[in-house]
Formats: sequence, structure tokens, C-alpha cells
Amino acid sequence: MGIIRQLDKQLANKIAAGEVIERPANVVKELVENSIDASARSISIYIEEGGMQLIKVIDDGDGMDAIDARMCIKTHATSKIKDDFDLFNITTLGFRGEAIPSIASISQFELKTSQGMQGYRAFYDFGELKEEGETDAKKGTTITVSKLFHNVPARLKYLKSVNSEFSHIQGFVEKFALANPQIAFSLYHQDRLIFRTSGNGQLIEVIGQIYGLGVAKNMIKVEFCDEEFSISGYISKIDTSRASKANIITLINQRVVRNLMTIDAVNLAYRDYLASDRYPIAFINIEIDPYLVDVNVHPAKMEVRFSKEGQLKELVYNGVKEALKENDLLYQPKNKETEKETFNKPFAQPSFDLETEVLKTEEKMDLAKEIPVYVNHHVETAAEDTTEPLIVKETQSVYQEEAPRPIKKKIYAKTQIHGSYIVGENQEGLYLIDQHAAKERVNYEYYKRKFETFVPIYQDLLIPLVFEFPMSEFIILKEKKDALLKVGIELIEFGNSSFTVKKLPIWMNNIDEKKYIEDMLEQILTMNKIDLPSLQEHAVATLSCKASLKANTYLTTQDMQTILDDLMRCDNPYVCPHGRPAVIFYSAYELEKLFKRVV
Repeated sequence: MGIIRQLDKQLANKIAAGEVIERPANVVKELVENSIDASARSISIYIEEGGMQLIKVIDDGDGMDAIDARMCIKTHATSKIKDDFDLFNITTLGFRGEAIPSIASISQFELKTSQGMQGYRAFYDFGELKEEGETDAKKGTTITVSKLFHNVPARLKYLKSVNSEFSHIQGFVEKFALANPQIAFSLYHQDRLIFRTSGNGQLIEVIGQIYGLGVAKNMIKVEFCDEEFSISGYISKIDTSRASKANIITLINQRVVRNLMTIDAVNLAYRDYLASDRYPIAFINIEIDPYLVDVNVHPAKMEVRFSKEGQLKELVYNGVKEALKENDLLYQPKNKETEKETFNKPFAQPSFDLETEVLKTEEKMDLAKEIPVYVNHHVETAAEDTTEPLIVKETQSVYQEEAPRPIKKKIYAKTQIHGSYIVGENQEGLYLIDQHAAKERVNYEYYKRKFETFVPIYQDLLIPLVFEFPMSEFIILKEKKDALLKVGIELIEFGNSSFTVKKLPIWMNNIDEKKYIEDMLEQILTMNKIDLPSLQEHAVATLSCKASLKANTYLTTQDMQTILDDLMRCDNPYVCPHGRPAVIFYSAYELEKLFKRVV
């Protein structure tokens, strides 16, 4: 006797609902997608008890006649695809014909629809038709879902609080509004208006509705393309960021999707500007031939596949990077508590004049021991670890060693605060500069340029470094050790499963060379290759920080001006290599407002 049998329709619909409808927010998503596909210009969503009691979606779209309205409740009944070609050339948000029957099977479901004349109404009780007939209705469709999951109580126990479930609904509606600024959305909870957009087509206005006017003012419009992709949207300036990547929103042909590749490309473009734990706000819409996109890879249609992902990643990265370079990214003052910064002890200034590196360092240290520095009527030496202010006689421009670059804008140094901050001005307003961050940025770009061209000069170690590994890892490193020679690291076999390093490039005197080499070896073991750019980036950032001015260091006006001029010659003068602000700007108008000289 056979043991395989066909499931009845209601049970099959419940299984489909399990794939598509996990919580009330999924119901809202599916119904709103149908409204958008029906060319709605206005969509209103009414929610009670986080969607567990009631979900009602009203649109002014095309509506359906009675025949289509009866058909839409059947499984895999859809007007959006007819054959294989349509399946791989999808231009609508919905297409499988699963959502409506799945929702109706796990709720009390009422449908009212009209194409502008006599309307049609049907009521389903957990998948079973109870009532149907003609009704008066405006053009469009209204769907009411109540008692969701009451016939599948196991699903109810996985739902969160009312506020938690509603927050998921609001998140979906906000993303739909961002993707469709030409549609007027209204969201109500417990009969209270929570969110509304005008539908005037202005994406920046929707951003303001969701994130506030301050964020909207701080967004940069982006548009760029190549032969395959056309990209548009908005990205935030560097003083507007969040603690997670959740606000990097990607759309493919106006469909909100999770696309990690695009998110990573946007995030990577900001790495020179933001701290490692901060992320931008971005809305990136990617237009591509629908035939090159496969949206039929996830039940919730949140993930897509498309060809030439590498090309797209490069396009997004370069486009966002260029947009950031072209805009003034000076930090604007925020009404919040200033974060305190701590700085390391001073280190000898490293140099890429490598032939005389050791001699120069020794001469500077000897000179520092001999020359007293006078501070507040008592004597200290520059070589001591002091907590009192230091007076620096000269701050030499790094651009004396190379052709000066043009200054982006002239800022005139006026004074210094607490031995840590420089006050500058020009006709545009007032500037506050963190001297440590500014000098660190100047050093960073200088060393980075030098790092790209220098030839390593070695010095022998007094005590060789030893690295021990399990035999399985030792074998891998033995095969790949030649790659390390490209960065000046020579591994010499030592014993059965160890390596020793007897000499290193001179510049590594100024960093933790053992940890730096261990990082490279770990990359080989985990990635089977060396990510040389990231390692060099880390080394350059470390050199820049150690060579920078420490806090509580007092400067002459000439020294301050040198720092400001060098900073304004940098490619990115706005932040230090770690993403902290280097400059904060108050416009002349903002200063007048602070003193209530303007209304």
C-alpha cells in the first residue's frame, strides 16, 4: 500500500503560510506589495494590537472584478507571470500567487475590491468561504485580516510584545515609503496616526519623515552608472552615523532587498571617515535589466541573485567614495555631550628617510635629554614622562620634503585651548581643531604615500622573534612564506615546527612588530593569502598615531598654522585615521544664532 498522498488544500496553504507569513509584519508586507503592483497612489494601513488583532490595508489601485477576486484566493493564482520567460523577467513585487491564500488560511479574511463601478466582497473564515457578493466600493482594494494565527496556536507563542510586532510593521512600511516616494503612505496603530508621507515623489522628504530634518539636511545625493547598472539615492555625511549597518538600505529595481555585497561596498567607502563601530545611513537603488536578476531565491523575496556582482561592488564603492570626496564633510556641532579622548605617550617621530633613520632617532633622543623645557617657572626634560604642559618650539611641515599640495580652504590659527584644541577662523565661520587628530591625519596620508613607494631597509634584531605552530599550520606557512618577503618579512625554519625572524625593516621599530607579523601569519592560515592592503593600512595608522602630538602640548601660533595648512592639504582633512572628527565647524550664521543676533 502506498504511503505517499496529496495534502488537502487547507493544510498545504498552512505550510505555505509558514514559509511566507512568520509574523504580522509579513502580512503587511505582502498586502502592501500587491497594492503597489496595482498602481496605487495612496495606501493606508490600520493596525490593532501590533497586527495580532487586526490588519487593514486600503489602496486606490486598479482593483479587481469578481472573477479575478475569486481567483486570487486560489494557490499559485497570479496575473504577474505566465511562463518561464516571465519568471526570469519579473518587474512586480509579488508574482508567486502564494500570499493571499496563505494569509486567508490562517485568519479571518475580508476582501473588498472595485474597478470603479460595482464592487465585490468576500469573507473567508480560516480559508473557508463564508460570504460573497456585490457591494458598493470606491476604486481600489481593501483587505482586512483579523484573528491572525488563531487556528495555528503554535505560531502565536513565538510572537513578541505588541510594541515589538508593531515596530516590525513600521519598519516595513518605512522601507516601502523610501522605495516608493511617489506613493502616499499612512500608518495607524490603535486608531492613532504614526507615520505619513505625502507621495510627492521627493525621497529626501521621506528621509526627513523617518529620520528627522537634521538627518535629511545632512544627506548627499548620489547618481552614477555604467553599462549594466544605474544607481541613485542618498548617503549621509560623516557626522551622521549609526551603530549598526541596518540603515544601509538597498533596493533592486525599487524592491527592498538584503544585499550584503552592496552594504559592504558602501561601508568600505566610509572606512576612511568613520570609526570602526559606526556606519552610515544610505539608500541605494540599483536599476538593472530584470532579466539579469533572480528574485525567486527566497520565500520572503528579500534576497536576490544577479550577474556581475563584482562589477556592481566596485561601481558602488567608487561612486560613494567619489561622492564623499566631492562634498564638504566638516563636522557640524551637535547638541550632545562631547566624547572625551585619551592619547598615548609620545613616541619618537618615525621617518621614511630610512638610510638615516636610526641615527636621527638617536640624535633626537640625546638632544632631548640635554635641552630643558621651561614650563610655569620650573624645569622638566622632554624625554621625561610628564603630565604637565609641554611647549613645542617648532612643528615642521611634512610638505617641506615633497611638493606642497594646494590648500582646500585657508583657516587662520588664532589660539589654543587646554593644550589640545586649535581655534581657527575665516570668512565662513569658526573652526575647532583637535590637534592630535589633525596631526595624525597629516602623518597618515604622508606615510601612506611613502609606504606605496619605499624599498625596505633592514636592521638585525638583537633578540630574534620566534613563532611556534602546530605541524598542520607550519606546513601551510612553509609553503606560503615567500609571500611574506614582499612585505620585508623573512621566515627562517627553526626546529620542527617553528620559524624565527632575525631582521626587520627599519620602519617596524615604531610598531608592535611581533603582533603585526602574527596578524599576517593568521591571514595566511585563515584566508590562504595575505591581505597586504589591510595590513599596510594598519601599520600606517599605527605609525601616524605614535608620531602625532599628544594632548596637553602647547604650540606657538606659527606651529598651529602649520598644522592647519598641512591638514587642509590632505585628501581627507575631516577625520583622523580612526574615524574621529579632526575639525568641527560653526558657520557665521550659527554663531549669530547662538548669541541671538538673528531670528
